[in-house]
Amino acid sequence: MAASPAGEAVTIANEEYKMTNKTRKIEACCELLAMLRPKTYPFGIKFYETLEERPSGTTRPRHPMNTCQITAIVRYYGRSMYFTADDMACIVGGVTMGLIPEPEIMKNGEIAKMLHADLKSAREFTTQVAKIPCGKFKAVAVAPMAKLNFEPDIVVMYGNTAQVMRVVQGYLYEKGGRIHFSTGGEWSLCADSIAQAYVSQDIALGLPCFGDRKTALAQEDEVTVAFPYSMYDKILEGMRQTAKVAAYPTPFDIGFPQMPDYTLTPWAVEYRRKHLKSREDKGMSESDALKSKE
Repeated sequence: MAASPAGEAVTIANEEYKMTNKTRKIEACCELLAMLRPKTYPFGIKFYETLEERPSGTTRPRHPMNTCQITAIVRYYGRSMYFTADDMACIVGGVTMGLIPEPEIMKNGEIAKMLHADLKSAREFTTQVAKIPCGKFKAVAVAPMAKLNFEPDIVVMYGNTAQVMRVVQGYLYEKGGRIHFSTGGEWSLCADSIAQAYVSQDIALGLPCFGDRKTALAQEDEVTVAFPYSMYDKILEGMRQTAKVAAYPTPFDIGFPQMPDYTLTPWAVEYRRKHLKSREDKGMSESDALKSKE
């Protein structure tokens, strides 16, 4: 039976919407990359309730891997990945992603005892770690933001402190207040970033843990920021609005040293009194004062 004109129109409209939405995502991602220039790709994460929803263009690990290793392939090489409980090497990654049940070794703190004085302190750590409820999801897809062909639940970016600072400023532009983040210095990407952002439906910061550094190429100057994708546009707009006063890279003002007179040479003190006092009287900037001297 031939499709009706109305049905064809709806199909065309849906396809146009998908293309427009995909284009908007790519443009927004490119803007984020242009503003911050992170060393690796920001990526989106989507959780699936069944095993029948695998997005096209994704690759499964060839052997069991850690969550941070899988995302490292995405952020360093720009590939799209898909994984299930069967692909998990790290117990912690599987548990915090909600893919496998929490074993007794994690409940009682045994798995974290190497970083704690005793089982009690280790258990205090493991019980407070963010975890997506087990059984809620069966699979996870991860892709660079610029290559997404699915609507992500969470966005994650690795960056230096200045880059992540800009994301925080964008987040707080309309909301105001402050950000408080929780970390134990371990299980950081999977728990402190991804799971925490999902469970709280809010922004989360993390310090890459030893596993991320040893097995997944996390660098010493990197921190992570994760947030629900629903916040993406507002954060980006906040970054736009604050860019004039808090640009990245941070402008370096090589002006006259802002130091007390007693720490300066006599001729430096004289320069300050003569030229900078004159600038203040005229309402000139320091760079204008230097130009006028030339």
